Amino acid sequence: MPNRLPFPSAEGELHIYFQYNVAYLIANATRLNIDTDRQNALTQLLNDWVAIYPKSTNRDLRTKTITINKNKIREDLMKAMRNIFNDIPETTFTEEDRVTFNLPKKKGYRSAPPIPTTVPVVRININNRLQHHISFFNEGASKAKPYLVRGCQIWYKIGLPPIDVTEMSYMITAPRASHSHDFNGQHAGKMVYYWLRWENTAGQTGPWSNQVMATIAG
Repeated sequence: MPNRLPFPSAEGELHIYFQYNVAYLIANATRLNIDTDRQNALTQLLNDWVAIYPKSTNRDLRTKTITINKNKIREDLMKAMRNIFNDIPETTFTEEDRVTFNLPKKKGYRSAPPIPTTVPVVRININNRLQHHISFFNEGASKAKPYLVRGCQIWYKIGLPPIDVTEMSYMITAPRASHSHDFNGQHAGKMVYYWLRWENTAGQTGPWSNQVMATIAG
């Protein structure tokens, strides 16, 4: 049958696969983050399969209805298992899991995105009243973000220069190359200090940029 993998083609082998691997999924449900409803549905499908499969192989018991029902349960059980496999993150699977389920690694899969090592180059436009337009690009004259970076964290402090990051306030992780921020009128004329850093798709961050400061135009 087409698109049968990771399931065996021979139905006798599939019968063994179902019994062993459903038990394995249930035993490892917490680690693989399989919720109770899915466990119950999987167990019920397996019970239905185990009840009907022997009848389908016995010439004295097999009927057209039994064969049709057996085929439907088979497809439903494969579908339920496939959905579970697809919802388990690649990083959760162990080598034992892959061998047990006969699951290869997905093409193009990378175990983890690289942690950023470069810093954003920052520019602040203060032409608009009570607004800063913050633009940034990767150091080295490249306007692109580093590889597998989802955005740039912008941190700031209004008033006196910060001594360390504990004085900074988080503004946003900007997904594009710029961000505009509006200030309250009470801050007009005050200085704002900015620190920026890249954040990758796993939430890991790179080094801080050079501090950049700009006045809030009143």
